[in-house]
Amino acid sequence: MVEKFGTQAFDFLRGHKITPTPRHYEIAYAHMSGANPALSEALTLALKEGAQCDDALLEEIGAQFLHNPESLADTTNDTSAQLQNEMERVSKLIETATNDTSRFGDSMQGVSRNLSANTKPEDLAIVIETIVSASRQMESRSRELEGELQASQEEISELRKRLESARNEAFTDPLTGIANRKAFDEELHKASREAMETGTSFCLLLGDIDHFKRFNDTYGHQTGDQVLKLVAGCMMANVKGRDTAARYGGEEFAVILPKTALRDAQTLANSIREMVQSRELVKRSTGEQLGRITMSIGAAEFRFGEPLNELVERADTCLYAAKDSGRNCVIAETSLPAQKAAAS
Repeated sequence: MVEKFGTQAFDFLRGHKITPTPRHYEIAYAHMSGANPALSEALTLALKEGAQCDDALLEEIGAQFLHNPESLADTTNDTSAQLQNEMERVSKLIETATNDTSRFGDSMQGVSRNLSANTKPEDLAIVIETIVSASRQMESRSRELEGELQASQEEISELRKRLESARNEAFTDPLTGIANRKAFDEELHKASREAMETGTSFCLLLGDIDHFKRFNDTYGHQTGDQVLKLVAGCMMANVKGRDTAARYGGEEFAVILPKTALRDAQTLANSIREMVQSRELVKRSTGEQLGRITMSIGAAEFRFGEPLNELVERADTCLYAAKDSGRNCVIAETSLPAQKAAAS
């Protein structure tokens, strides 16, 4: 299937005489595979309205509907460099303050050496003037440094927020607002490491919206997008803070459940499925009743030391078993037929 979409993406670029860059291929693939319905709808609408399908159009739509990892990386790198510069500036300010304090101390020691019980009144006046002058200079410089340090602190706080925002953007699905595939991959490896270190297992759910393509074709991509958001919301309503709900791709979703037994994972999967099924769909623009949607979900438990792709394959096998069992159900790996369990 991946190979088919890849070929279609190249054919799309070639047919429209679009420069075959990696970014253009990424956008074309998202369109041909249906992985980004909003992007596909925008591109299809633009072509229907007579827009010329060229590099500029593809880049414009890609910028709107498909995050560019390179631009996110550039943002992160630029912000990191600014943060580093600001930290160096603070270091220099602190060094300056230290030097100023040292100079003030040296000045006071010099004054102290010049004082004695026999100091003449006129000399004492000069000493006092020296102390007052040095103190005022120190006070003025301290205020300046305080202002500069405060400004740097605010700048560092803002830069950190920008870094966090860029990171969140890089790991968030733009349509549904939950974790994207990149975040899923990272969290899956993290869950595996923690399981091996603590001796506690974890479970993986893979779910798919039943007949989503038919729903999309019938009611349009915008309504389909709302369904994807609804499913993501149902998932988030059922997971805990330590769990990770992610959009795995297209209409497929995943949930990583650390420190969770398979039986409990199956219970949670059914809670998600039942919540999705309970939602009556209504088209906002017309009030049209669209019925209900359902999900099929597969559940698998991590086996210590196994490659993670085997865990994903078992969860995927369970998902397809749920589809084969009539859809709108949850199948755990312990419920698979013996031959399928042995094969996985």
